[in-house]
Amino acid sequence: MTNLHYDVIVVGGGHAGCEAAHAAASMGLKTALITMTVHGIALMPCNPAIGGPGKGHVVREIDALGGLMARVTDLTTIHIKKVNTGKGPAVQTLRAQVQRDRYSMTMREFLEKNPHLDLIQGEVEELLLDGEGKIKGVRTKYGSTFFAPAVVLTTGTFLNGVIRIGELSYPAGRHGEFPACGLSESLRKIGLTLGRLNTCTPPRLDRRTIDFSKMEEQKSDEEPLCFSFEGTPKVYHGCSVFITRTTRKTCEIIKSNFHRSPLLYVFADSSPVRECPSLEDKVYRFPDKENHLIFLEPEGKDTNEIYTQGIFTSLPEEVQLQIIHSIPGLEKAHIIRPGYGIEYDFVLPTQLKASLECKKVPGLFLAGQINGTSGYEEAAGQGIIAGINAARYVQGKPPIILGRNESYIGVMIDDLVTKGVEEPYRLRTGKVEYRLAIRHSNADLRLAHHAFEAGTISRERYQRVQEKKQMIQQEIRRLEETSVSPSPELNALLERKGTAPIKETTRLATLLTRPQISYLDLAPFDPQRPFLPPQIIEEVEIEIKYRGYIERQQRTINEFLRLERKVIPGDFDYSTVTGLSQEAKERLEKVRPQTLGQASRIPGVTPSDVLALSIILEKYRSDRDHSTTGRA
Repeated sequence: MTNLHYDVIVVGGGHAGCEAAHAAASMGLKTALITMTVHGIALMPCNPAIGGPGKGHVVREIDALGGLMARVTDLTTIHIKKVNTGKGPAVQTLRAQVQRDRYSMTMREFLEKNPHLDLIQGEVEELLLDGEGKIKGVRTKYGSTFFAPAVVLTTGTFLNGVIRIGELSYPAGRHGEFPACGLSESLRKIGLTLGRLNTCTPPRLDRRTIDFSKMEEQKSDEEPLCFSFEGTPKVYHGCSVFITRTTRKTCEIIKSNFHRSPLLYVFADSSPVRECPSLEDKVYRFPDKENHLIFLEPEGKDTNEIYTQGIFTSLPEEVQLQIIHSIPGLEKAHIIRPGYGIEYDFVLPTQLKASLECKKVPGLFLAGQINGTSGYEEAAGQGIIAGINAARYVQGKPPIILGRNESYIGVMIDDLVTKGVEEPYRLRTGKVEYRLAIRHSNADLRLAHHAFEAGTISRERYQRVQEKKQMIQQEIRRLEETSVSPSPELNALLERKGTAPIKETTRLATLLTRPQISYLDLAPFDPQRPFLPPQIIEEVEIEIKYRGYIERQQRTINEFLRLERKVIPGDFDYSTVTGLSQEAKERLEKVRPQTLGQASRIPGVTPSDVLALSIILEKYRSDRDHSTTGRA
């Protein structure tokens, strides 16, 4: 296999690579997915779960854009829960336990069915550029060359990967897999700056050696649930998650072995995951806390392997066994696979545009952990955007760039390319300013138009989303126009719910704004009510109950968009702006933001710097327009 030509080449078959390759191929472009082993496609080397706060939002957004993660999750789920139900709708989402091995196989089945996509096993060692510095293809370790005007790199933790378990260290991309060593040097040769990060995985245990009677059982929700717009909500039984906690003895064991942890926060040369730290990091940073939560999660229906969420570690195997045996219910537990730490190279993401294209190398796109992120969902979210934009680059169309105001994926990418990373980036709801407007429940309503424009969803699906939007709007209008008169039955209901009875005719929408009253509560007093699916009811209720907050947030979004629409020319000279601080000039020159809004979010750029930049940009545009008019 050599000198094969494609429209788009995707390097790496993890969660980012799968979404990137599927997106480009779904848009009709001849696509190659080159991965070190086809048996490792969409592998879950860490937890056998998809979703959770922030992450579940991304899964829904990937689905809205035509991606695969939600669909594959629905087909392999064994346990699912709605999380943050005690909080508002802005942070509520889903988290599913999946069959780890079945997830990988199902993803591969989807990819193999795409007629425009070829799967190729190989290790890419070199990026090929043309005479103008644009990407033109890749070369593998065995000398095969593949050509394409667009390449997407999704190499995960494989770039110069080194696994560390106590005093033991050896080159690897993941446990039992070879690292990719040549590609890092190729990236440096084309002028990109690389850094180094690390992360940890926990030991896996044998279910048969665990005493679950000492733990708290967490069953799947009784409500039918699913992630995908095209999925079928289901109730799952038989596979529970169990909760236990570390003890004083656990912490004493760890403290006595701090010196044997190669990736402990204070010892590591690379930056660790502080938002999902190792257990030894937790004990080191919070020495007085003894009870750290541990979640035991099943890896699948047909395996006894149990994932120990919360025991991320790079300590030696014998120490890991001592830790495990100090935890209630795990006193006799057998370790099937030890936990391990891994260090790897990444590309500083401020070298990318918001489209995830490299600024220095046209046609080269990066997605996933190579950009300094952590997590399957974060990787897949970047992957689908990189795949779509790589395809649009080949088609000669402008990129699709998601704003902070319309998606979690947009927030993540903006954070990466604007602020960069000093540790693995993990998306959470607290990083999203407009989270009430960009909820888990309305992802399809927000993003379907982008997917339809790109060609990653069908016209039929797009029309179904539009019909859903119309049904929501029609029902809101009906509730606003329909009134109910006081009655003993209605007032009895209101009093039972802890809210005041009504004394005059009241619109149903007004009653629904009361926190204590649900849409279903009003059904007996609303005889003209149409039959509506649960997802329609959910959106109607949210839109009415939170209307004031949503409208207030929309005003903030409008101000945000005012700055986002002020484009900064690519050749703008920041050294000429006298009102800018020297720090701002240096940071702006380094990042080269595309809009005034992006400039305002760069660390070290102050509001006064933004004001000065805004004034000079207005003058710049005025002078340019005057010059253009004069020439005409």
